[in-house]
Amino acid sequence: MIMDGRIKRPSPDKGLALPRIGSLHVGKKVVGRNGKEYPTSTDYFIPSGKYAALFTKAFGEKPSTIQIVFPDNSPEKVCAERYEYRDDAGGLVAYGDGQMFNVWNGQKYVSYSIEDYPNLMAGIANKYPNRSVRAGFDGWNVILTLTFVIPSVRGVAGVWTFTTKGAASSIPQVRNTFDAILQEKGFVRGIIFDLNVKFATSQKPNNNSRYPVVSLVPNESEDNVALVKQAFLPINAPILKTE
Repeated sequence: MIMDGRIKRPSPDKGLALPRIGSLHVGKKVVGRNGKEYPTSTDYFIPSGKYAALFTKAFGEKPSTIQIVFPDNSPEKVCAERYEYRDDAGGLVAYGDGQMFNVWNGQKYVSYSIEDYPNLMAGIANKYPNRSVRAGFDGWNVILTLTFVIPSVRGVAGVWTFTTKGAASSIPQVRNTFDAILQEKGFVRGIIFDLNVKFATSQKPNNNSRYPVVSLVPNESEDNVALVKQAFLPINAPILKTE
C-alpha cells in the first residue's frame, strides 16, 4: 500500500499556514533607582521570541519604521480587534467582538450574545471588579492584534504579531487604514506597508506625558519594493540597489 504521507482531512485548514515566530512591542521594563522594575514606552519596535536576533540584524537596535506584508485578506486573521476583560492577576475573564462574548465560568469559556444579555459587559465588571473599575472606568480594554510577515527578516519563514491597546490613538489609525485599502482594492495580501511608531504628547491640561502611536501606511515605493525583492533572493545573493 502506497502512502503519500499526508493525513486526509474532510476540509482544508482555514488557519494561517505560517507559524508565529515572534512578537513586536513598543515598551520594555527598566530597573529604577530603587531596584524595582517598571514598564516604560518606546518610540521604536522591540522584538521578542526565538528569532528576535534576526529582526535586530535586519533593522538595527531601535527601528521606528519597518516593512510588513499581510499573508491573508481576512481581518479576523491579520487585523483582529476584540474586547477583553481581565482580573487583577491578568486572567482573561471574558472576550468578544461586541456582539458575542466568551465568559469564563471557572471551568471553561461559555458563549453569550449581547442580544440575549444586553447588560453583559456591565454585569461582568460588577461581578469581577478589577483595578480599572475601582478607579471609575468600565474595566474593559479594546485590543488590536496585527499578524504579518516581515520580508526583511531573512533565514526563517513565519509571521510576527503586534498587539496594541491604544483605543484612542493607534487602533483607529491602523484599523481604518487596513479597512480603507481592503475596500478600495479588494485585498491587502501582498501589499507592502510601513508600520511606524512615534511618540505623541498628551493634550490634557497639566499633563506632558508621552505615549507611542503606531500607524500603518501603504508604501510600495521603489525602495520598499527593492527591499521585499531582496528578501526573496538567496541570502548570499548581492544586495539590490535602487537608483
